[in-house]
Amino acid sequence: HHPLASYDEIKGGLAKEAKKAIVNEASRYLLATSARLTRLNKKSIVDLYSKRIAEADILGREDIAALVRRHPAVERATPKLWMLSGSLLSSLLHHMESLRSENLRSELTRLQRTFVETKFIAKARETIDELGICILAGPPGVGKTTTAHILLLQLMAEGWEPITAVGDVRELEAQISTNAKQVLFFDDFLGQNSLDAKLKVGGDSELVRLLRLVEADPRKIFIMTTRDYVLRQAQQSYERLNHEIFDASRVSVKSEALSLHEKAHILYNQLYFSPLRSLARQSPSKDYVKVACHPKFNPRLTEAAISLLTRANGLHRHPRNGKPKDQPLPQSSSPTVPARLLEALERPEGLWDHVLRYQLTELQRDILLARYSFGTIVVRVDELYKAVRSMYQLNGQHCLEVDLDAAISVLDGDLLHLNWEDRKNFAVAGLNPGLADAVGDFLLRYPDQLQGIVRSAPFYEQVRTLAGLCGYFVRNQPPSGVFSPRLVELEQDMLKGVERTLFTAGALTSSLPLIRPRYEWYEIIGERLKLYLALCGLTGQTPPQQMIEDAINGVLVNVRKMRASHLLALAQTLRAAIPTNWRPTRTRFEHGLLKRMSNPRDVEEWSILRDIIDVVPVTDDFLRNMEDKFDEFAQFQIDEIVDQLQDDPNGDEEASIDEIKAVATQWSRAVDTWEAEQLIEEQLQESDGKGFAPDDDAGPTRPPHRQYTPSAGNIDPVRLFDLL
Repeated sequence: HHPLASYDEIKGGLAKEAKKAIVNEASRYLLATSARLTRLNKKSIVDLYSKRIAEADILGREDIAALVRRHPAVERATPKLWMLSGSLLSSLLHHMESLRSENLRSELTRLQRTFVETKFIAKARETIDELGICILAGPPGVGKTTTAHILLLQLMAEGWEPITAVGDVRELEAQISTNAKQVLFFDDFLGQNSLDAKLKVGGDSELVRLLRLVEADPRKIFIMTTRDYVLRQAQQSYERLNHEIFDASRVSVKSEALSLHEKAHILYNQLYFSPLRSLARQSPSKDYVKVACHPKFNPRLTEAAISLLTRANGLHRHPRNGKPKDQPLPQSSSPTVPARLLEALERPEGLWDHVLRYQLTELQRDILLARYSFGTIVVRVDELYKAVRSMYQLNGQHCLEVDLDAAISVLDGDLLHLNWEDRKNFAVAGLNPGLADAVGDFLLRYPDQLQGIVRSAPFYEQVRTLAGLCGYFVRNQPPSGVFSPRLVELEQDMLKGVERTLFTAGALTSSLPLIRPRYEWYEIIGERLKLYLALCGLTGQTPPQQMIEDAINGVLVNVRKMRASHLLALAQTLRAAIPTNWRPTRTRFEHGLLKRMSNPRDVEEWSILRDIIDVVPVTDDFLRNMEDKFDEFAQFQIDEIVDQLQDDPNGDEEASIDEIKAVATQWSRAVDTWEAEQLIEEQLQESDGKGFAPDDDAGPTRPPHRQYTPSAGNIDPVRLFDLL
């Protein structure tokens, strides 16, 4: 081990090693060194060992580095390798995304007992086999995410590694490994309602580029889910989302398309693997067939109804902080399990409404309302407690932590999902979509409850979520859900809520066992000011100049710490709508912005700089200077790719070349990628056109399509429920 040593410096040690008996005794002898070795050095070593060692078995520093690049799993499993390469920085920056993928694996393992392979699975597998991409689209509660999880479970069993994103396509790009068989998963990639049907800056271009790369790479699969109306809304806003790949890869998931056998099997599994099984078997099987035949059958509704019936009958698991004191559902004539399920299908809006009104204490309900106000992020429970305490302090009341612990322990399980592994840092995930919809409708029906949260919210995320619920992102747009004229009275409260939280740090989110660092207010000040200006327009109020002064001063002090995309968002906000007296401050910000972006560090920053120039006026000299710098940057990147391909013929840099060419097109510049593309073409020819050199045990690339046979197709539905 002699890092960066020359051959002359290690030759003496090699001569001593060559005299050892093990060289003759070993059936194969390999020599590895952290020193740099040339081809001539290796020939010299073969002579030094009297030709008892093969040249191919001599590994220098570059050879070892190439092996590590081809086997990223080895690097991830060996901490010392992280510390000796640039991958350490990548690992630290993107560990949260990797951790979410680990949590996904746990969720898929749990799902393994209960899933049913429906016709949607077969259709999705056909689409994946043809394109490598599948977009599952359908209404809420139909089973899009479950279908996606089943696909992931099957692919994992066939050797595919799942990686997932929560809020940004860049999370997937950060986890992609060139030679690994990976399935990318992005659940609700456009959000859960049309108001949030927006991607981050440049996200539409990045998404389309990633889809094209996956389509061309047989070692990558991309699965996404979205609601139909959200996708349609996004396609009206983003021209690139009208790309033909979105239609070709789209699979509609609808409850009415399920066969009776499939519906019955879904319901059977939900009951069989629930604590309600003993009670459920007391009803005739034909009654469950009526549930499966119901025209409004919805897997999420039946699952939620089973969960609530389990709670009402005292069969749910006891929480860690004591036994909850639940009130069972009113029993008019001791309705059976099938009767309760039919009731939930007939009146789905009443499923959670009854719980929110009658089955929870005031404190338990307030915890759910506060949790809803944070949106879908995973939140530290102490931050949630802070929000609840603020609600009570507004009314001159006080919440003890022991009462909060007792209340949240009752909710844990079927209403909230808590991680209890670390009592100091335990966290709570977002509400499931069905319950979140019900809580949102509850708040719209009772604006006084909504007003209490807005007036007391200590975090900007709460105000932002509730502003979206009320439709304040789009001027004069009524809120989604149930409209109440009293919501108009909330405009001033919303405005004051944004003013109060404008310069506060973000909520401390978590994905245990690691805690994500709290983001500072200036990182997303562009979004915050955009909402603030929209509310000012609704209320007819002129925003104070001192506020924008404070915001810009904070940004300029921290401009080197900020992501380029956040700076672009602020520039767009200030250019979209700004009072006359703000303009000098805006000019000062734009000058600092261009100074910060005058030396882009990577392809992404060059892309964002081009977007900034489209928003912020620049001089011709500045533009020409940046075009010259881009030419130098692009050529340097291409030269690096050529060098790496020559050093590691098994490498795959096609994605990097595509990225450079895409940004060059954005800048209207020409880059010479001929040599790099020729090297890639040679690799394709050497690997028989497969585009990669498969490992001996890699097996097939994308899974071949399998003919679907319903797992319960030959069992009469009545006999199926007899098995309970």
